[in-house]
Amino acid sequence: MSRQLELINSLVADGREEFTFADAKSALGVSTPATANALRQLTQKGLVDRLTRGHYAIRPLGSLGTSTATDDPSAAIGAAFEGRSHRISYRSALSELGLVSHPVRTLYVACTHQVRFTAVSARPLHSLIETPATIHLEAEAVGSSWRSSLERALFESALRMDLTGSVELLAEALTAGSRDVNPTRIAQLATVFGGRGRAAERRLASLTHALHLPLALTPNVAAQQPLIRLNPKDDSDAWTDTRYRVIWNATIDELQAVVGN
Repeated sequence: MSRQLELINSLVADGREEFTFADAKSALGVSTPATANALRQLTQKGLVDRLTRGHYAIRPLGSLGTSTATDDPSAAIGAAFEGRSHRISYRSALSELGLVSHPVRTLYVACTHQVRFTAVSARPLHSLIETPATIHLEAEAVGSSWRSSLERALFESALRMDLTGSVELLAEALTAGSRDVNPTRIAQLATVFGGRGRAAERRLASLTHALHLPLALTPNVAAQQPLIRLNPKDDSDAWTDTRYRVIWNATIDELQAVVGN
């Protein structure tokens, strides 16, 4: 065990919080099986956390035995996606921004390349392919990772309701963040994403107007424009917003009860 602790001490002395299997093998100066055994013992004792295959994180005092992805998701994701353009997005971004009350266990990460791992630090991973042109659009650097900004997180959640979870969750997040949102940035994102983006802007505008939220989203919607659904995955017709031509799958009263408006 002393050699294993020396490994941790040497990495900490070098200012390292994450390391690879190759780093450990080089520092220990032992065979591949011996390195694997050492890392397995350190993981079992809660001294290190296995992020993904071949990537590990040192657990700080006070956090021994806990998950890096739980204590510091951006650090865990940054290490797991090292060398890949990525962004913490959708429900994970909403959660990290403090916009939703219920914890989000699955990690939602957009990346320019497909990844083969399906978990980060024992938490399920939902990865999505995104183009280099938009991966860091309205994104913020968070440690060694990137995360959707407030505007991007709300916009993309209206863009991909299937990755948001529900209209109720989007309404909750929009209510929590509406005072701090820059509507111009939402409109710019809508332009970049074309027809799908303008539909997302209409969904957000419909919610903010109907729920009386302090956010001035005013997309131009002609009377002859086709109706769109608030939740494209739900065919229920509870109410139709004729101003923005959006079919709701819930009533205004139902959503107001959810958000406490």
